[in-house]
Amino acid sequence: MPQANDSIQVTPGTGATIATQLVNGKEYQVVCIADETGQIEGSNARYRVVIPSQAVGANKVLCDLFNATGSGKIMKVLSVFVYPDIDTAVTGVVGLEVALTRTTAVGTGGTAATNDSASLTAPTISRFDTDDAVVPTQVTARLAPTGGATAGAYLGSRWVFTEETNAASALAAAQGADIIRNEGAKLIVRENSGIRVVQGAVASVGTVAVEINFALI
Repeated sequence: MPQANDSIQVTPGTGATIATQLVNGKEYQVVCIADETGQIEGSNARYRVVIPSQAVGANKVLCDLFNATGSGKIMKVLSVFVYPDIDTAVTGVVGLEVALTRTTAVGTGGTAATNDSASLTAPTISRFDTDDAVVPTQVTARLAPTGGATAGAYLGSRWVFTEETNAASALAAAQGADIIRNEGAKLIVRENSGIRVVQGAVASVGTVAVEINFALI
């Protein structure tokens, strides 16, 4: 990544150093973009929660992500996607609703995610940059928690069709059903709170996977 190669003093007063970049023989001021939290855009460590395929089920909590007290971090959720697994044959007659809600308690049971897992079938919280620290121990995720993950504010729903020969399923498998999008509003999760992806009351058939991208600030 190119770095600023010069600086100038700003007046009046004692001044402050401003970075510039040489382009076609002229120096241009280098500007850093700050987000709504006051952080320099892209400067925070980023992580991905991967929840591998699992069987659907009426009212099933597919996964949760929790930021417990003591982490010292604010979680900025950048995207939440649900993907139908279309390499598993099913005969689908109805789709399934997947909803995103906040949570007021950490999930229990299920399968806890490990950090930077090499398994393709286990839940993981992986770093985008291996020079970044792993998430604090208070930041946890689970596949199919059986307890806890107490429902908080409802944040939205999407509908997914899991029949693998259907064109809509193939499109959803390629793009994901976006509950929170990369270029959309960022969801802020503070200490002692979290989020979950939960299926609606219709049982449906098939399997789905979940992917959550977030930054810690």
